Amino acid sequence: MDLSTDIKYIKGIGPKRALALSKLSVNTVEDLITFFPRTYQDRTKKTKISEILFNQHYCVFGKITNVYIKKLSMNLSVFSAEIKDGSGSITANFFRKINPYAKFDVFATIKKDFKIDSFVHIYGMCEIKFGQKQVSVDDYEIVENENAVTENFNKLVPVYDLTAGITQKNISLALKLILNDMADIYPDIISNNVKYKTNLPSISRAIKTLHFPNSLQEAELARQSFALQEFLLLQIVLSKAKQKNAIKQKVSKYEIKRSLLTPFKNRLKFDFTKAQKKAINEIFNDMTGKKAMNRMLMGDVGSGKTVVALSAILLAVENGYQTAIIAPTELLAEQHYLTFKNMLEGLNVNIELVTSSSLKSKKKQKEILPQIENGITNIIVGTHSVMQDRINFKNLSLVIIDEQHRFGVLQKASALAKGNNPDVLMMTATPIPRGLAMTIYGEMSVSVIDELPPNRTPIETYCLSENIAYMNAKEEIEKGNQIYIVYPLVDESDKSELKSATQEAQKLSKTIFQNNRVALLHGKMNPKEKNEVMMKFKNKEYDILIATTVIEVGIDVPNATMIIIQHADRYGLATLHQLRGRVGRGQKKSFCILISDAKGQTAKQRLKIMTSTCDGFKIASEDLKMRGPGEFTGTIQHGFPEFKAGDIIKDVKLIEYAKQVAVDIISKDPQLLAPENTNINFLLNNKYNQLSKIINVG
Repeated sequence: MDLSTDIKYIKGIGPKRALALSKLSVNTVEDLITFFPRTYQDRTKKTKISEILFNQHYCVFGKITNVYIKKLSMNLSVFSAEIKDGSGSITANFFRKINPYAKFDVFATIKKDFKIDSFVHIYGMCEIKFGQKQVSVDDYEIVENENAVTENFNKLVPVYDLTAGITQKNISLALKLILNDMADIYPDIISNNVKYKTNLPSISRAIKTLHFPNSLQEAELARQSFALQEFLLLQIVLSKAKQKNAIKQKVSKYEIKRSLLTPFKNRLKFDFTKAQKKAINEIFNDMTGKKAMNRMLMGDVGSGKTVVALSAILLAVENGYQTAIIAPTELLAEQHYLTFKNMLEGLNVNIELVTSSSLKSKKKQKEILPQIENGITNIIVGTHSVMQDRINFKNLSLVIIDEQHRFGVLQKASALAKGNNPDVLMMTATPIPRGLAMTIYGEMSVSVIDELPPNRTPIETYCLSENIAYMNAKEEIEKGNQIYIVYPLVDESDKSELKSATQEAQKLSKTIFQNNRVALLHGKMNPKEKNEVMMKFKNKEYDILIATTVIEVGIDVPNATMIIIQHADRYGLATLHQLRGRVGRGQKKSFCILISDAKGQTAKQRLKIMTSTCDGFKIASEDLKMRGPGEFTGTIQHGFPEFKAGDIIKDVKLIEYAKQVAVDIISKDPQLLAPENTNINFLLNNKYNQLSKIINVG
């Protein structure tokens, strides 16, 4: 048996459990020994029954004094055991579904174990019902006396992610069989290269400790050790990529001619803010420099990232180059296309939308693709469809990736490969944690638009009932203002009780808003129809625009002063904030009203954050705290192995140190040919071979 052995050959797993474990991405011995616990249950402390509080997990020890079974319903029964420890008593409950036609006894094992006058350790959630302390049992162990050696008590117990057909015991037993031998042969690159902390264990010791630690402190040191190895491997890849990119010569050369930039600026009805001017200068300095630009543009909703990006685009176009703007979804791509088309109207610029939908027909392909290949199309707005092999550019010099955290690294790489070492500008309304930025983007420069245009007014946000929201909406319309009402669905669904835009538009236009002009906008409409509705709304031909999240970006109607968001608990914080940004775009006082009947704590917390601040960076930070770095790390899957121990939020110092060590290793041995780097090569070839395609990330 070695690290690559299929887990079905491990005693106690077999083909059936191996298939179940594959759903957790555990297929080999290596996967299993690095399938670390997500947390630990602290069973080192026993609590006296008299000191137990309700709604908490506890370990208790006592003597079994009584047992009985009670039928709760046709298909549900409970086995109960009374436990006493000298300070009080508690009832331990085991709930089981009963099949009235089954021949076996679902309580057989428990009956056999729970004999009166036996001693038992119990772990579970304790509560008080009808004045009696009760515990729903997660685990138990029958022993001869209080001092008897236990298998799963008086220690930290690992808790693993599970799937159907797999128990905690299955994983623990399999690990106990193979862990010592297999951990000892796991490649270690820490011991030779790292002097970070003298008390960090070796990789083999770290792997063993992470599964069966003696204390939480010991587990944390083991986690840091394995995390440092993960970060070091990644930083070596990034150092090699940076080294490779440094050799590449930038082909495109720009000169600020102002043949398009000046007419564009003159057509705008506003002046650039100081932050916008600073960002444009930083971008132009990069573009006119000798090295390819590798810059991130961060700015809150409504801060004016679009005109900054358009300035960069026009600098490229007036120098005879093409630009690609890539969005994560067709809706976002369509919105950018319509926004850019409207803002660039009258200028000698050809812009095209490239998505799966727009390239569906052969006729469209024959129209669109040759014009891109011949350089007639200057600006290409699209989704990852832009990266397809059939799309060829004549002279792509600038790639702009919007909401960049929703793309994987290899997706970006394939987009950049369309040009010859092009300039790269990534845009986001979500602040990137420092650890993540260092992990994925290396030395990327950052421009921040940290002020809103001067004509913007703060938006007041409230959670209200539907009736009150609509009464307020009618008052706004009477003042000559316009309203958005947003729904999560386009049409009614049998599988959902949520209201839909189409049905509610029909209903509201015949009832409460029968004297108002109501329009409908959703993602199933084609771009021409959407643009027509939006332009009519902007020109005040409608009072109310009922829509889905298709209005999340790209709509700028200064006369719209209220947005009502139905089923607000169904949206993430980022989407709610984007939607709120559709109002407050003029000097009039504006409102965002959230309608929700959410009962869950998380949903309530999201709504509370929305009503307490309009600062997008604060909202994104709170969002990250609530959900963890999943949204960010989840997108790394396109080419990046998932970190098994590393945490990009709390491991910033580890990442910084790994980066220093990686630079030192690569500077001394660029090809990693030295004998001491054998393990590094082995791990890179096994885990990071796809990353050889990375372009411009360092």
